[in-house]
Amino acid sequence: MIERARVERCLAEEAQRATNKNYVTRALGVEATVDVEVHELPVEPGDWLVLCSDGLTDMVEDEDIHLTISTFGVNLDTVSKQLVQLANDNGGRDNISVMLIQVLDLFPARKGILDRILAWFG
Repeated sequence: MIERARVERCLAEEAQRATNKNYVTRALGVEATVDVEVHELPVEPGDWLVLCSDGLTDMVEDEDIHLTISTFGVNLDTVSKQLVQLANDNGGRDNISVMLIQVLDLFPARKGILDRILAWFG
């Protein structure tokens, strides 16, 4: 639990310090290929992932995002609409995009044939 909180805090601090945080550095449909950035984070059942633009995080405090999720968490659509509304109510100076993911259950990662063969020797 402490490790996950540290990772979240580091990512948030990195985003706040970014000098080019308003620049689009990657976009789908612009080039033939896209350089995808992947982060793996540990999750537990009940965890929430909020993928959003800075239009949300610049206008709504983390505590208010958390309160909105805990208040309306039964319905993901309602949570996202409430978050967008909060950002707009606070000035809405930028585009506001929100995607929510709730971890319901853990499942093992799919293993390819090479992983399964290597497991025989491990």
